[in-house]
Amino acid sequence: MVMNPGILYLDYFDYQKNRKEILSQANRKWIVIDNADMSLDDDARKYISQDDKNQYQIIGRNPKNLVAAKENLFEMISEKVGERTEFSIRPYI
Repeated sequence: MVMNPGILYLDYFDYQKNRKEILSQANRKWIVIDNADMSLDDDARKYISQDDKNQYQIIGRNPKNLVAAKENLFEMISEKVGERTEFSIRPYI
């Protein structure tokens, strides 16, 4: 598997890592955080809301303390079509 050095992926399995330290060392990255509601503490959320060096894709259920505007919040929709599942997004609010 080839890893893209421009993408940083974090999820709740990275529980032993200091996420705020990892985020503060990232520069010009697309950072994907899965299960953000379980893996980000308030300190890391505050850092993300003020970070102007990186772009974030945050997957989770709790946007608290991320200072996200309604234009930035989406809900994932899954629909079973025959044998496959199709995913789409719609505005959250």
